[in-house]
Amino acid sequence: KTPASPKTHDRNSTRFKRLRRKNFPPPYPNGWFHVCNSVDVAGGNVHTIAALGLDLVAFRGKKTKEVAILKAHCPHMGAHLGEGGEVIGDNVRCPFHGWEIDGTGMCTKIPYSKMKSIPSKCKTHAYHVREILGAVWLWFDAEGRDPFWELDEYKDVEEKGMTLRVVKQNSFDQHIAEMCENSADPYHFQTLHAPLPIPGFNKFVGCQHKITQRYPDETTDAKTGQMHKCHFTEKMHDLALLGGWRTPGISLRKNVPFSAWILDSIFTRVCFEGPGNISFAITTPLGDMRMFMTNLPVEPFKQHVENHWYAPWYFPTWIVYIFATLSAHALEQDRQVWENKIYRKTMCLVGGDGPFPAFRRYWAGHYSKSSDDAGRDQIEW
Repeated sequence: KTPASPKTHDRNSTRFKRLRRKNFPPPYPNGWFHVCNSVDVAGGNVHTIAALGLDLVAFRGKKTKEVAILKAHCPHMGAHLGEGGEVIGDNVRCPFHGWEIDGTGMCTKIPYSKMKSIPSKCKTHAYHVREILGAVWLWFDAEGRDPFWELDEYKDVEEKGMTLRVVKQNSFDQHIAEMCENSADPYHFQTLHAPLPIPGFNKFVGCQHKITQRYPDETTDAKTGQMHKCHFTEKMHDLALLGGWRTPGISLRKNVPFSAWILDSIFTRVCFEGPGNISFAITTPLGDMRMFMTNLPVEPFKQHVENHWYAPWYFPTWIVYIFATLSAHALEQDRQVWENKIYRKTMCLVGGDGPFPAFRRYWAGHYSKSSDDAGRDQIEW
């Protein structure tokens, strides 16, 4: 009997990596990125970060109580401030020669120098930082510009008294654009996400999805400073057994009893806030939940993803955990495609495909003149 031939596709091969990087947009778009959590800089810890083509350190000043993020290497001789460095007051002290650098990047103390003042050249770059709900964001801009929009999708969490219930972390070997481009692809929800994302049930229970999306336009959103946002809604319907979901538009004879009532009461509104932040507002019969998904490009084709789930005080944590688990399994449904696909600059679109041109215009707005240089010289790229 003739044996089966082995599969020879290898997404980690040099050939495939070269093919993938051929047409993708630059790996590091401009915007706010969730680079660490408040707990990482607690107790005088100097936290190291390698992302966005940068080596960074984060620390909290003991007097100011504010988080600062600096370039990781001391301006003196290049020692890494996060490898043996320590927080002294509002400064981080270099382990090599004891230089102390404050949250603005200026050197404020050189222990062995007898100079009356420290030269202005003795400094490193400090980044704009925001700390919200126990998470720390850094502003990345290829041109070095100051922030021109702010994170505001988090405001209602504190206003409504929601508390953090579940955190899930993961990594994906893909370009940052992939997850966001899903918003323009309604039909893949009817194929890739048709099986219910529950292990053991996904072969027997599935559903259809109703999707809407809206991308910013110059006539309305530019005037209100909302060009960095796009919006998306998702609603499941027609829960079905034994593969019935694979025939959209056909009356399903084996619908699960009461499924219409269950699904009609669940509705998800999504906002993409810049390239690295996705907020989910999930309406359920018990009330609203919020989930914030953040994507951090650690390397051009490696994303660190965190999902932070919030709910009102009365909302059962075990239900939040179920939703968080379903969401994580839904991402796993995407993983096999994302980590093995190439990027088509010109897609072969047909009637029934989603608004990909509108999404591509929106995504291009996260880049600037120097974006193409950021990260392209990395070995991984």
